[in-house]
Amino acid sequence: MRLLDTRTRRFEEFIDDIPPYAILSHTWGADEISFAEMVNPANGRTGSQGYDKIDSACLQAQNQHQPFDHIWIDTCCIDKSSSAELTEAINAMYTWYAHSEVCYAYLSDLEASAPLDQLGACRWFTRGWTLQELIAPKHIIFFDREWNMRGTKEDLAEALSHITGIDQDILLHRRQLSSVSVAQKMSWAAYRRTTRVEDTAYCLLGIFGVHLPFVYGEGERAFRRLQDTIVSSVPDLSIFAWKLAPPLASTTSTTQRRQYSGVYAPNPAAFAPCRSFTKRVPFARHELLPMNGSIVARMQILIEMTPQNGGYRYLLPLDCHPESRPDATLCVRLRKLGHYEFVRENPYEIVEFSRPLVRSIIPQSRYLLPELPIPEEVEKLGKSLVSAPDAHFIGHTRSYAIQMVLPRGMWFNILDILPGHRFDGQDHVFYLTGHSMEHDSAMARLTGGVLSDLGERVEVDLECVFCAAGWSSSDQESLQCTVLDYSRFAPALSEFRTEVCGWDFHRNYFLERLIYHKMPRASSVTVQGRRSQMRISFVVSLVEDPSICRNRFWRIEFSCAPCEEDSDAQELDEKWNLDSAAYQIEIESAE
Repeated sequence: MRLLDTRTRRFEEFIDDIPPYAILSHTWGADEISFAEMVNPANGRTGSQGYDKIDSACLQAQNQHQPFDHIWIDTCCIDKSSSAELTEAINAMYTWYAHSEVCYAYLSDLEASAPLDQLGACRWFTRGWTLQELIAPKHIIFFDREWNMRGTKEDLAEALSHITGIDQDILLHRRQLSSVSVAQKMSWAAYRRTTRVEDTAYCLLGIFGVHLPFVYGEGERAFRRLQDTIVSSVPDLSIFAWKLAPPLASTTSTTQRRQYSGVYAPNPAAFAPCRSFTKRVPFARHELLPMNGSIVARMQILIEMTPQNGGYRYLLPLDCHPESRPDATLCVRLRKLGHYEFVRENPYEIVEFSRPLVRSIIPQSRYLLPELPIPEEVEKLGKSLVSAPDAHFIGHTRSYAIQMVLPRGMWFNILDILPGHRFDGQDHVFYLTGHSMEHDSAMARLTGGVLSDLGERVEVDLECVFCAAGWSSSDQESLQCTVLDYSRFAPALSEFRTEVCGWDFHRNYFLERLIYHKMPRASSVTVQGRRSQMRISFVVSLVEDPSICRNRFWRIEFSCAPCEEDSDAQELDEKWNLDSAAYQIEIESAE
């Protein structure tokens, strides 16, 4: 650590045995003195405002009741011509401020005659770097522009807390910084600014106790790297608790109001609403690892049932709650795309879930995308995501799809939807994202029953299973579907699941096993409910909806109605066809 001798104005370097020292916190002006200029006093700048500030800080250190022979000042104690030294100094800066005996906060724009109620108007409270310089030191003395002492951090704690939104116990070191949620820490920086955009991230390293290599010139990517580092070292999902300010009503349009985003915040300003977000015990243990452009996440995701259509939406619990409502559970909505990949839905809101309609699902590895990917079709057309219709973003990522539309009173059994990595419970679709079409087969167990007034599922009345293969083709002869009475085929379905999962639902193997287990191909089935027999049937149509899929896709519409007691259990359609010529045509055209 390089310190300035307050008596001789010469530098001394220390490795381990660092003497007691004072430290200066200030906002930079136009004529600050650099390290090179300080070691060469012949440069003629000894009378500048920058030098006068250094000189005054040294005099303060010497004039204290307990004088300090050394001081650290960021403008001159770092040789900024050395990138290695600059990186080391910035990563160590929080520690240096924390270990100082006293910090002098020089407010260059606070007039000597100004009352203390003007303290909050000082530029010092708007700068990014001074945030850690306020929190880290145990003792701070504030000075006005004439170097008159205006108070200490202890004396001004209430005013400082009001100005900055930081709890007094944090300012006065009566509470550990680690007890504060990531979202709340970020909110402290929401309205602060830095000269260089990269410093928006670098000035927060000490607040989060992390380190980063410095790459000036990378721009906003620095804040992305900061979030990567926090995610991999701080177990706190509140880092995803940000939200964007909504566009002005007069300018809002479908192209300006984003429906989706990556899970990372664009900047600290997005955490402005999180000032009261208090850390809570996590829902479940989670592991997050940024890797190859995504976050590999083994974590708990919540399922929010949507009784109006039998599907569900995805919620990410945030490990935090509003200070005034400790029982509240805050979440952000996620949208699924690809193989267990998720992006943020509606970055303008944070939601509080309603317990009756929410279920937790077993933690497993998923992928959170820090930024929106560019869908292949959009990239081919040379369009950016800004110009692409945002409402169609999810659909653009899907090459082929089959959608199931359920009547009220029917819903998906989320434990028996296969393959789960190709199913989206919000759009009710199985989908493929690439050009490989041979894995276009799927199965889903559907349940019918009674819903409460709130939409909660209170009674299961019947269950059936829907199977489909060949839905990547637009030729109806290639599409082969069936609906089965679950209770009748449960043993065979148990074996069937295991067999087809091993082949990742390859179409040919899927059809072979359907034939082997003697499962009929039918568009309707009669199922015995608790009160009466019910006829479950479906109709098929080829539709176009770019919000669901970029190509035309199959829509399966189900109906469920009481039927006569002596109705046939199953009305058989054609037999399963393993040798459809349409498959070959589709495969050849894809190649």
